[in-house]
Amino acid sequence: MFMTLFNSFRTISSLAAAAILLGLAFIVGVGMASYTAFHIKAAADVVEVTGSAKLPVEADFGRWHISLEAKTGLTNQQSGYDRLEAATTKIVSYLAAQGFADVETPAAMIMATYVYPQYGEPMQTGYSVSRTIIVRSSEIDKLSALTNAVDVLSGEGYTVTTGGLELTYQKLPETRVSLLTEAIADAKRRAEAIAKETGREVGALRSATGGVVQVLPQGGVEVSDYGAYDTMSRDKEVMVTVRATFSLR
Repeated sequence: MFMTLFNSFRTISSLAAAAILLGLAFIVGVGMASYTAFHIKAAADVVEVTGSAKLPVEADFGRWHISLEAKTGLTNQQSGYDRLEAATTKIVSYLAAQGFADVETPAAMIMATYVYPQYGEPMQTGYSVSRTIIVRSSEIDKLSALTNAVDVLSGEGYTVTTGGLELTYQKLPETRVSLLTEAIADAKRRAEAIAKETGREVGALRSATGGVVQVLPQGGVEVSDYGAYDTMSRDKEVMVTVRATFSLR
């Protein structure tokens, strides 16, 4: 008799516990549904859009790298330095005569040179002394013509190699500010088009976050999440994007 009563009590307790758990689950579920509905309603009071603006520009500044190299043996490193020093003086004087005064000449660098036999350890044969001359100018046409006249920079005892002409746009900070204003206006037009479909109107600007600046070749479409800066093309486009949030009424 006692065991029967005990089993009946345990069954009733289990049913009661299950009922309580179901009741709690229902309450929590209703609460979560109410919380979700609240946020959906709150989210419907704003609209978030992306706007963009572009401006065609022309490069107004150029930079050109001239690289000099001299080879030496194991014991005559100084001769390499001396040859490059004389070459640098000659080239800088030539550039000054052509009207290029903004010239930088970083210190020379030296690296050991080796031969690598098919079998055996590498053997050092001497040294390579190198130096760079950097020319900067806003006279792009003149600087571009100079890049095609490498022969006048050459001389005995060293070799000359040059990099491509880097073309940049110096008014980028001011242009970015003006384009941000246009990008926000573009974002508002997009927001108004979305709001019109829902029968609502766009209100005040809540927030705006500017994206990275893209400096692309004219007609270029290869943008980057980290921003892009084309230095090869003379004709460029500056593009700015903005993510904006507007209230709805």
